Amino acid sequence: MNPRITRLADVPPVPWKNGGGTTRELLAWPHATDWIVRVSVADIDASGPFSVYEGVDRWFAVLAGGDVRLATAGSAPRTLGPSQAELHAFAGDAATHCTALGAATRDFNIMLRRARGRLRAHSLLQRATLEADCELVALFSAGPVLVQADGATGCALPAMALACWSNPRRAPLRLRAQAPARGWWIAADRGD
Repeated sequence: MNPRITRLADVPPVPWKNGGGTTRELLAWPHATDWIVRVSVADIDASGPFSVYEGVDRWFAVLAGGDVRLATAGSAPRTLGPSQAELHAFAGDAATHCTALGAATRDFNIMLRRARGRLRAHSLLQRATLEADCELVALFSAGPVLVQADGATGCALPAMALACWSNPRRAPLRLRAQAPARGWWIAADRGD
């Protein structure tokens, strides 16, 4: 089973409505306009509010640049930087303000419409192997990595790219990243 690979450099940036940055959508699953899971990389040029997404859970990490402070209504503010392996989870329907604490940043984002799906995300640096029996498995890596599926040849994932394995029958998958870089596994299913 070969993955579909989307390189960040091949996706044109789209400006945010508030003018604070741009985003590049790497994945909208299962449909571009009616997604359950959305994965993107954003470039944040200035402090400002994040867009509110009703019914959406979000995960966020700084890939490069300066630190940021995310203040989400109802939660203590969190300072995040490019050295952290874990994703920061927060409710997309809660007002969130991002304060740039230095240079502009490049950030990794996952969104899930919580009433329509389930999602697990794991740090690639902390888990080189993923075993899953879900409809979608994806891997984003900030650096180049070789990914091996049981019984298949390896797949070279370039830096700043997303590999997606579609698995509609939910067959058990076992994927291993050799020489893992900073990145994240994503395993998702529809909620039906």
